[in-house]
Amino acid sequence: MNLNLLDEESIQPSEPTPCDFFKGTEAINKAKQLGLPDLELVKQAIMIGDADFRTKTRLNKARHISRWGTIAEQISLSCLKSGNHWQYIDDSQPRLFNDKDNIQIIFMSGNIALGLDDQILSAHCEKGLMTLKNIKENQSAYDDETKLRTWILYFPSASHPAYKGIDIPTIPFEFAYPTSFVQNSKAEKISILPSNHTCRIVFEIDNTLPVKTDPKPVLEPSDEIKPDDFNIQLVV
Repeated sequence: MNLNLLDEESIQPSEPTPCDFFKGTEAINKAKQLGLPDLELVKQAIMIGDADFRTKTRLNKARHISRWGTIAEQISLSCLKSGNHWQYIDDSQPRLFNDKDNIQIIFMSGNIALGLDDQILSAHCEKGLMTLKNIKENQSAYDDETKLRTWILYFPSASHPAYKGIDIPTIPFEFAYPTSFVQNSKAEKISILPSNHTCRIVFEIDNTLPVKTDPKPVLEPSDEIKPDDFNIQLVV
């Protein structure tokens, strides 16, 4: 496998690839057929991550990476609890690995093309070395169980229009199988976007239900702890 990461071919934009697009009941059946995690469990994981994200203010600069971590954690816990040959690989790019179906899953937020079959899907922001290596290994068909295949779970970023008060009835997420990438030639280090997905399995979260938000309380001056709140007596 050629891992000359900045070769000329990798730097050039890729040509669009024919893509199998599944949605609704077909998506549920295809995910089961390929051994991917239950889409309903993924839906619940994203909703937990969103609920946790809403408890944080913009002053918490780690809230976005925390949301990613919570979503990945919840999906991983569900898979490990189910048995079914799932393992959690904890290295520079945490991922789920299934030795029975020969697949692994990495997690990232997707761009505005999520759920839209006429748009070009990719990540919300550029990725690094480990994502590149995993994509370069995807040389087989997405349903070829004789080869290790890396799937990406794309969930919507917190800036997706569905989270911005725009009247969008569903929040999309999807499993997708990338076969190429686009390298940012201006970047000083490896900086890529996944591309050429040959399979996209789309599911949706109902966005019409009211959202219950429990914001963290703001500390009022009258709630501050004062020395008089403690009855401390010195012993001499």
